[in-house]
Amino acid sequence: MAAKTSTTPTHTTEPLNRLIRLDRLEFRKLLDLYFEALRADWVYHETRQKVGTKAATDQGHAAASAWSACTMSLLLLQDMRTVDPDLRAAVEVLLKTCPGEMPSSGDLMRCGTEMLALANKHKRSGSDVLPLLDEAFCLLEAHHGNQALMSAQQAARSGAA
Repeated sequence: MAAKTSTTPTHTTEPLNRLIRLDRLEFRKLLDLYFEALRADWVYHETRQKVGTKAATDQGHAAASAWSACTMSLLLLQDMRTVDPDLRAAVEVLLKTCPGEMPSSGDLMRCGTEMLALANKHKRSGSDVLPLLDEAFCLLEAHHGNQALMSAQQAARSGAA
């Protein structure tokens, strides 16, 4: 009887902790928090435009809390030793867009350009970082659009008053 030889290559499996890269998971969480902060800002703006002061105060507190959670997540990633260099650069860009930095429209546009350049570095590589950087770019674009719309609405209200 012939010896049974395996035709299936025997690759060792990659350890689970390499598959679950903490920096990617934390960055994914950060993007969710950034989205929540943008949404809370918008809800606060809309509430302030349409409803009374008490409701606007509550929504303002919710927006501040959402931005605080986002900023804390950014600072956590900034302090991690094992963060991918491009994710670290993205964290630095996103930190510039937090309310404590009071980003202008031009600042948000520059940050969006920086984030797009980071993402473009990974376009042909198929890197697992690319989707995260693309989403970060989209969130920056949404932030810029929200800020522009809120400013236009406030200017229109001020002009009508």
